[in-house]
Amino acid sequence: MGKTLKIKLCAFLAVLLLILAGGGYCYVHFYMKTPDYALQQIQDSLAEHDAEKFQIYVDMDELLDTSYDDFMSGLLEVEQPLSAEAKATVGDLTQMLKAPLITSFKAAVLDYVKTGAWDTDTGEESGKGIAGMDSAQVLEKSGIRESAFRKVDSLARDKDAGTAIAKIRIFQAEANEEFVLDVLFTEQADGSWRVTEITNFREFIVFVAKARQEQLGQYADTTAEIIARHDASMMQAQEQMSSLLSRGSLGSKDTREALRAFMEDTIKKDWQQRKEELEAVPVPAAALTLHKLRLKICDLHIAYATGYSAWMMDKKAATIREADRQLKQAKTLEQEEKFLARRVSGRPALIKEDIAK
Repeated sequence: MGKTLKIKLCAFLAVLLLILAGGGYCYVHFYMKTPDYALQQIQDSLAEHDAEKFQIYVDMDELLDTSYDDFMSGLLEVEQPLSAEAKATVGDLTQMLKAPLITSFKAAVLDYVKTGAWDTDTGEESGKGIAGMDSAQVLEKSGIRESAFRKVDSLARDKDAGTAIAKIRIFQAEANEEFVLDVLFTEQADGSWRVTEITNFREFIVFVAKARQEQLGQYADTTAEIIARHDASMMQAQEQMSSLLSRGSLGSKDTREALRAFMEDTIKKDWQQRKEELEAVPVPAAALTLHKLRLKICDLHIAYATGYSAWMMDKKAATIREADRQLKQAKTLEQEEKFLARRVSGRPALIKEDIAK
C-alpha cells in the first residue's frame, strides 16, 4: 500500500471516528434528554417487564396523586348534583382514602409492569362501595383493565414550559371505542424527562362511566320487558290454576292430573323460557349480581313447579313441603331482586350511596 493511500485511509478513519464520537455525544447529551427518549424507554420497560426502568421515566407518586383526584372527580361528574354538605362529606372521605389506595394501586401498576397482566381476581360486585375499594376495585371502576394500547399518535414539546404531551391512543373494550390519553412529560432538573400526569384522565373516567351507564340502561330495559311479559303470563296462569281448583277437588284423580299437566306445560315451561331469554341478554359487570339472582329465582320456581307436579302423583307430604320451601325462597329473593333492580336502573345514585356507607 502506498504512502499516500495510507494517509488517505487514516484520514478517513479519523473522520469516521469523529462522526461516531460526535453521534455518541449527541446521543448522550441531547437525545437522551428528550421526551421522545423517555417515551421510548417507557415502552421498552413495558416490553422487557423492567419495573426499575419504568420508575425512572414515570413519576409514580405524582402521576397517581393527580390520577386519584381525577378518578374520584370523574366518577362523581356522571352523578346527580350533590349538595354542598354532600360534597364536603365526599371530599373528606375520598381524601381519607387517598393514601392507602394510592399505595395499593402503585403496587398493582408495578406488578403489571413486571408481569404484563393486571390482576383479574376482582370477583363480582363486592358491595364494598368506594369506601371499601382496593386496587382491584379501582381497576374495575376506572376501566383501565379493559383498555389496550394502540399507538402513539404524536409527541409535542413546549420548550418554554419544560413540558411535552404524548397523545396515546388506547382501545376501551367496554365502550368499544378508542380514546386518546394526553400523557404529560415534565423536564427534570438534570434535563431528563418523566411522566407526571395524564391531563385528561378525568375525561377518560367519564367516558367509561357513561358507556357503562348506557349498557346498564340497555340491560335494564331489555330485562324489564322480559320480566314484565312473563309476570303477565304468570298472573293469567294463576287465574287458570284457581279455576282448575274451583272446578274440582285435589282428591280427584282427574283434577290432580290436570294440575300436574298445567304445572309442567304452563308454569314450569314459562319459567324455563324466562330463564333462557334472560341468559341471552348481554350482562354489564355492574349487573352481574342482579342477573345471577334473577336466574336463581327462575331455578327456584322451576323446582317448585317440578315438585308440585310430582306431588300430584305421589301425594307425599315431604314432596309438597320441599316444593313449598323452594317457592318461599323464591319469594324472599324476589324482594331482594326488586331492590337491586331499582339500584341498577338508577345507577347514577350508587356512587353517593356507596361513599356514604
